Amino acid sequence: MKTTCPGCKRRLRLPKSRNVHCVCGRELVYMRLAHKEKRFLVDANVLLYARNRDAVHGRDCERVLLVAKIAVTRQVLDEVRPPYEQRLEVYAVKEIAPALRELWTDDSKQPSLADLSLIQAALENPEICGIITYDRDFKAIATKGFIRSQSSKSADDFWVGTARDYLEKTKKRSTEK
Repeated sequence: MKTTCPGCKRRLRLPKSRNVHCVCGRELVYMRLAHKEKRFLVDANVLLYARNRDAVHGRDCERVLLVAKIAVTRQVLDEVRPPYEQRLEVYAVKEIAPALRELWTDDSKQPSLADLSLIQAALENPEICGIITYDRDFKAIATKGFIRSQSSKSADDFWVGTARDYLEKTKKRSTEK
């Protein structure tokens, strides 16, 4: 399995059932990387739609928060006021990579700090396999392409879409089994 070191961003080959020490000093453990439960990051708009019971997107967002294995970043939680009541797994993003800060959308607009924190968390954590959001900026900045070029995740391994898209995706998968 190939993976990217979260510390120095080097690509490493991680043999099955082995531990590898990166040049930067981090230890990468195969069992932790390969068998970690897959998670999706959610943007602030999904949390707000669910809490406010939005007429258009509220029901889908509520279902995603109940069904999916989700997480957020500290920057996303800071955007949601008053604080979100439901207990969520929170990823701490300390620093945004310089290459990520230079991203711009097609509309010549720079993504917010919360948006960049979601992408940075996806780069640093191999268990994150997608972002659920209603923000058009994620598709405009080609999030999949950036993550694929900066980490070991392929285009098929990473997904970006809305809550409704996620529910349809999982429904198709469950009917195929």
